[in-house]
Amino acid sequence: MRWGILGAARIARTAVAPAIRAAGGDLVAVGSRDPERARRMAGELGIREAHPSYEAVLAAAVDCIYLPLPNSLHTPWAVRALAAGKHVLCEKPLALSAGEALALDLAARTHGRVLGEALMYRYHPRWDQALRLLRSGTIGEPRHVAGSFAFPLAPGDDYRWRTELGGGALYDVGSYLVSASRQVFRAEPLRALALARSRHGVDVRCDLLLDFGERGSAALSCAFERGESQWLRVEGESGALLIPLPFTAWTGQRVPLYLERSPGAVRERLEAPAADPYQEMVDHFMKKVRTLEEPLSSAREAAANLAVLDACRSSMASGAAATVVMPPG
Repeated sequence: MRWGILGAARIARTAVAPAIRAAGGDLVAVGSRDPERARRMAGELGIREAHPSYEAVLAAAVDCIYLPLPNSLHTPWAVRALAAGKHVLCEKPLALSAGEALALDLAARTHGRVLGEALMYRYHPRWDQALRLLRSGTIGEPRHVAGSFAFPLAPGDDYRWRTELGGGALYDVGSYLVSASRQVFRAEPLRALALARSRHGVDVRCDLLLDFGERGSAALSCAFERGESQWLRVEGESGALLIPLPFTAWTGQRVPLYLERSPGAVRERLEAPAADPYQEMVDHFMKKVRTLEEPLSSAREAAANLAVLDACRSSMASGAAATVVMPPG
């Protein structure tokens, strides 16, 4: 399966392009508005064609496009790629609103192409292991999710510091926390309360409270201004499951899970498998391209997650809890 890449982003160079090759894909073309960056990336990774524009990649003989551009460019370039007859694997967040994600879903269906969001953690067998434990009733019904995803990001040229490019902590790392909470409860939150601190025009810290009604609640925190912190704790009726590094357990890392059962809450270490979540994701995506089926992290799933982020953004602006309005269908 032939692949083209729009942009020479670091995530493409270090994670996704190697994963495409490891999964059996053929790296045909890369394009950048900076021709030297495209040539350098092509040389480093053995990509056959280096182009000075994204349009040239869409015109190349490729089947799939990987799109790691800044967040605000996801929708326009995904639309153009789909219209050019390409299948698209787009970095998260797929779009900047639930409405945009639904429009992308319609474009994919109209052109008969497969569209997926590159939410790589969902493809790690360790995450599957955690969900199986929760579904088996090991800690009873989940009632509360607590989580954090933070790291220090110095102000600079990074698009995450630019509002017009869809920057901010909520889109960048908060989206993972919201996605994981929705999967734990297998439900959508009814309301969202979000408190944020802004610097340089973007949210550098967001503290979220999601109300899942009778099922429970989630208290989540994401930031660019703290030391590295990444964990989830799911508390159930009879115990808890602690998941360190739920989103970035990389190749070769065997990061355990920790189970606590009541009474006594004695902590039990559970070994978890190592894997490359990017390779797992690309392999899954290519299988869905062959069958023209929706991938696990589909556009409609992205739209549901973005509906929660939409409510969080509304709450950040008003200072009050906002109702989560799920997309139709």
